[in-house]
Amino acid sequence: MSVPRLGMRPRFSSRGLARGALALLLLCAVALLVAGCGSGGEDQGGTGAGGGGGRFVAAGTLPEGLAGRAAPPIRLTDGRSGRAFDAADLRGRPYLVTFLFVNCPDVCPLIGQELRQTLELLGPQADDVAVVAVSVDPRHDTAEAVRTWLRRQRQPEQFHYLIGSEEELAPVWRGFYAAPQTPGDPESAHTAVVWLVDAQGRLQGKVGAGTAFDPGDLAQDVRTLLSER
Repeated sequence: MSVPRLGMRPRFSSRGLARGALALLLLCAVALLVAGCGSGGEDQGGTGAGGGGGRFVAAGTLPEGLAGRAAPPIRLTDGRSGRAFDAADLRGRPYLVTFLFVNCPDVCPLIGQELRQTLELLGPQADDVAVVAVSVDPRHDTAEAVRTWLRRQRQPEQFHYLIGSEEELAPVWRGFYAAPQTPGDPESAHTAVVWLVDAQGRLQGKVGAGTAFDPGDLAQDVRTLLSER
């Protein structure tokens, strides 16, 4: 089959255009039918569009093979208390995972505020939920810096800001497909997502990447996870 050279204008007959338009309409109809039938299937998520046939509001569902997978282990140090933290101890409670650094000038404070508001909107149910923020800047996210950040953000006790050495943090970054902060660049892009983990420690959805979300919508998603315990 010959291919028109660049700069040449291919000619079409009106009959050929009609046949092509009909074929395109049929293709669109089939695509819409498939999309409607598969509304509960895969959704890359991460844009706040909500997937899974209305299961989530703020979060998108995860692709097949990732949804329902055990969340990567998180064993680090709680920057607030200085004690060892193991996400396995959260079994029985849904939790949210995100990645921050204290010198972040914009996205991190926004995510922190939205997560705090989410917990506030949950009311007494917040006692059955945890937020796990993992540092992406081990050099500057010291315990003192983290405590200052938590006070400035007015974060409640359910908000755990975890720190550690690069060697300790790197497996968590890899497990959640996170990018560490670039040394010396406070405005470098990093993975700005929020993962939803159910009470059995399984990945269920995510919000991202770097977009603002409605705390009320995320609170509703957390209530969904609480109802499924």
